[in-house]
Amino acid sequence: MPPDRLAALDLGSNTFRLILASPVDGGPGGRRVWQEIPRLSEGLSPGGCLAEEPKMRAMEALEGFAAVIGAEAPLRVLAGGTMVFREALDGQDFMAAIGRRFGWETLVLSGDQEAFLSARGVLSGLGPVPPESLIFDVGGRSTEFIVARGRDIAGVQSLPLGVVGLTEAHAAADPPLPGELLAMEAAILETLARGDWGLLGPGATLVGTAGTVTTIAAMLMGLGSYDPGRVNNAIVGQEGVMDLLGRLARLSTGERRSLPGLHPRRADVIVAGLVLVLSIMDYFSKAKMIVSDNSLLEGLWLAAAGLAPITPKIPEENP
Repeated sequence: MPPDRLAALDLGSNTFRLILASPVDGGPGGRRVWQEIPRLSEGLSPGGCLAEEPKMRAMEALEGFAAVIGAEAPLRVLAGGTMVFREALDGQDFMAAIGRRFGWETLVLSGDQEAFLSARGVLSGLGPVPPESLIFDVGGRSTEFIVARGRDIAGVQSLPLGVVGLTEAHAAADPPLPGELLAMEAAILETLARGDWGLLGPGATLVGTAGTVTTIAAMLMGLGSYDPGRVNNAIVGQEGVMDLLGRLARLSTGERRSLPGLHPRRADVIVAGLVLVLSIMDYFSKAKMIVSDNSLLEGLWLAAAGLAPITPKIPEENP
């Protein structure tokens, strides 16, 4: 193992991921990534506490990560928690328990920190970088939006739009009823309308990241097994996403679990993810988007390596 190996963990509302890599040319070289989907936020209501079963699944996933980290002995381990830790009444306590149990450096990210680090991760693997881009990072409970001009971040915001939350709030039937999908779309567009888009120019390139977006790309590309090299920087069109939604929305969760390219633990939330992505494309009048395999995980790794600050550095006029 290289002596300068560093580890970072993205502890999301739906998905946990681990990266081990060494600094090479200002980015993560020789990276290896592990993923588990414990769905820590399952059943969480705002201001409520984490349920015991999701907490047990989360700890089981982290035990597996800990075995990898213990064998590799990286110089630093940085674990960042997302909206589920911000939203849960006991989120800070649970993150502190993770730090004590595994001896890792842990922090609960603010919405702006999460958005900022996601953007840093995306921009580190995007090529070529557009003159202006709107980056969105879809999570289980929130979606982060970042306006970037070249590699400079102009503004960030986090909105309460996530695939787990949308599914729990609007998709009672399996498969979901057409009226439920329309209600979901209306709720998404209403939330987007409350966002602050004053810094966004009309020519910005839309860039999507995180598991929902990369899964959509992999399925549209017909990948039987996930290939980050092919997914990163892929172009996905609105018509393709709409067609995929039409096909998957007619299937039950059980039927979706057998589809190639779709992780079984995403089968029940992928329809909400498709509605969310389509709504974002529609709201910003974008017929296509660039897909980034890099996201918050790589941003956290950059922070662990001292190559990106954790606290956002953006213009003072950004609200």
